[in-house]
Order: sequence, then C-alpha cells, then structure tokens
Amino acid sequence: MTAGSTVGQPSPLGLRLVHAVVFLAFAAGVLVASRVEWLHVAHALGQPFHAGAPPRWLLLGASLLSAVGSLRLGVALARGRSAPGWASGAILLGVVGTLAAGRPQGLEETRSESAANVEFLRVARRVHLAMVGELQAHGGAPVEPEAWRSALARAEGREARVRTRTFQPVAPQVVWLPSEAAVPEPLVPGSLAVHVTPDGVGFTVRVVGLVDGRPALLRDDQGALLVLRGLYNPDLPPPTEQAVPPTP
Repeated sequence: MTAGSTVGQPSPLGLRLVHAVVFLAFAAGVLVASRVEWLHVAHALGQPFHAGAPPRWLLLGASLLSAVGSLRLGVALARGRSAPGWASGAILLGVVGTLAAGRPQGLEETRSESAANVEFLRVARRVHLAMVGELQAHGGAPVEPEAWRSALARAEGREARVRTRTFQPVAPQVVWLPSEAAVPEPLVPGSLAVHVTPDGVGFTVRVVGLVDGRPALLRDDQGALLVLRGLYNPDLPPPTEQAVPPTP
C-alpha cells in the first residue's frame, strides 16, 4: 500500500473522482427511493391522525446511512484525501437496505384518506346490514353495546386503516349514544356512533372518518351527515341467511 492510498493522505485526483462519482450515485438512488417515506413521516407528525401503514423503517435507516457516508466522502474529496472505508461501507449498506425494503404494492392508495373513509363506510354498511337482519328476524335490534361491538369485530378488516402521529394503530370502535342527535366525544376515526331506541325497533349509525388529518363525521356530496338507519317493518318477511352479506 502506498502512502497516497492511506486514509487521510492525499490520493490521485482521478481515483478520488471515480470513487466519489460511483458511491455518490449509489447514495443518490437510496435518497430518491426514501423520499416518499420521509414525506410520509413529516405528514404524519404534523397532524393527530393519518391514513395508511407506518413508514418503512428499514428504508429510512438505509437513507440515513447513505447520507452520513456521502457527507464523509464529500469532505474527504474536498480535502484531497482518501475517504475512510466506513463511509463507502455505509453507502453500500444503504443500498442493500433499500433493496431489502422493496416497494409495497398500492402504497399510495393505502395512505389515502379517501380510501380509508371508503373502507370505514364499507365496514359500517356490513354492521348495518347485519343489524337490519337482527331487527327483522327478532322484531328489534340488540340494545346492548356488546352485540354491536361483536358485529364490528366480524366486519372490520385485519389491517389498521388509521394511525396516530406516533404511528400507533387506531382500532375501530362502537360509541354508544343516548340519542340520535348526540355527538360522540372524542371523535376517533373508524368509530361507529350508534343509537338504538329503548325498544330496539329503530337505530342509526353514523361513521367517523378522517378529513385533513382530523376525525370528523362523514358527510355526503351535498354536505349532509351520512346516517345509516334501521327500522322494524312487520310487513317484511324475516331475512334469509343469504340476505345478509357475509363478513370477511
């Protein structure tokens, strides 16, 4: 090994440039790939709730390694010195981490508030249809919250649609209301605000969604609150098993 190749000693300019171009190109690819995750982190930290899966931490860590390695490599290049081996190693680890993180399918869609709200409505509709079936079959809907919570557990998906700014999943829940006009407090995305008349012959379900990072009761295109209603009708025959759609 010559003195010029020793870490911290001057090395040939051409060799330094080739080394810098190759490894900085690697690092740039890692940083570009991680951009969407850093934007997601900034978006999530800036509001109480956000839609979608947590960031890909492996990719974020890979980008940090590449950034540190690039900075050290640039300093060595500016000083006309050979870069330490750990700087190049950090960039290569960043590349490996980026490849290992991959790119999940449908990432942008899962992080959409609109997609989350649509899924909340689908879950609410399943619960609504199940309870309409109970209403017609037994002459009344369940008047105890536990029955509704069980119906929600059967209807909801396995993956959390909303998380807090600390990336904790927010589980859907049933909020039991004393009257139809009552407003659930606090509002939590994915919640079903349920009111059942004391005799069980009627009920309403309102859905709490996510609007600009904050929970809100969902509304239709005209701005009216979306309300799913159930009312016992003795003139209708009891529903068959096929009349109530299966829950996932």
